[in-house]
Amino acid sequence: MQALSASLNLAGGSFLVLAGQLQAFLLAPVVAALGAWGVWQLAQRLWRDLAIAVLAPAIGERWGQVGFASGWGAVEIEKWLGNLFSDEGMRVVAWQSYGRYREIEYRLTESTIWRRGQSGQRIIHVMQVEIAVPRSFSGYLQLMPQSGFAGKVDNLLRQVTGSSEQRQQIDPEFDAVFDTIASQNASINTLLTPDFRCAMLALAARHPQTSLTARFEHGWFSLRLPIPHLVFAGTSLIKPLPDMAEDADALWWELTVPHRLIDALAGNHDGALR
Repeated sequence: MQALSASLNLAGGSFLVLAGQLQAFLLAPVVAALGAWGVWQLAQRLWRDLAIAVLAPAIGERWGQVGFASGWGAVEIEKWLGNLFSDEGMRVVAWQSYGRYREIEYRLTESTIWRRGQSGQRIIHVMQVEIAVPRSFSGYLQLMPQSGFAGKVDNLLRQVTGSSEQRQQIDPEFDAVFDTIASQNASINTLLTPDFRCAMLALAARHPQTSLTARFEHGWFSLRLPIPHLVFAGTSLIKPLPDMAEDADALWWELTVPHRLIDALAGNHDGALR
């Protein structure tokens, strides 16, 4: 209520100040209203950032989170500047969580990408997970959405060109969702255990409309999951606190995605997270 009162006062004060300064102009009320609306939107954004910053440590510390940062504090300035001019498109990190769970290091990042294309700019929200794989492995392994006939054509082209990476058959249920592309020396059986396959299928089922991709490389597992919107995107100063329960549940789920995958990689020890 204090934040709501302060934000309304600030927006209303901005309107009055701008209207007074521009009273000689015909469109002064319109300009003042736009300025007040901008102040209100900024207050909404700050409220969302504050809500995440308060809840994330309360949730994540239970699961080994040792650090949480949002906005400017999420990445170093050099990386932030590099993200602005990335070949993929301008990337802005919304927040980042990192820590150790079962003595395994992990990082979780939520970002927005402004991708440039011939038809204009497209906004994509992405959740990215990085986990230090708890066992040694060799080679390279990539998981991509099942592509049907196109995947078979790609596999044929790899065989014709003598590529060291080939499409592999794992099991019917897993192959119906993911295409597995692996190098010749990849530790497939070591990495794609039944527990891990179940965890990946559960993620794919929770996000059926997205193109989930992942890879094992250089001792790390990386997962990239497009999401429809940033967590707490619907949070508002005028939204009753009980209605934020759904947002808090979504944040809890995202914060524990690395832990579910770590359990799958290392073997469930206390049962699956719920």
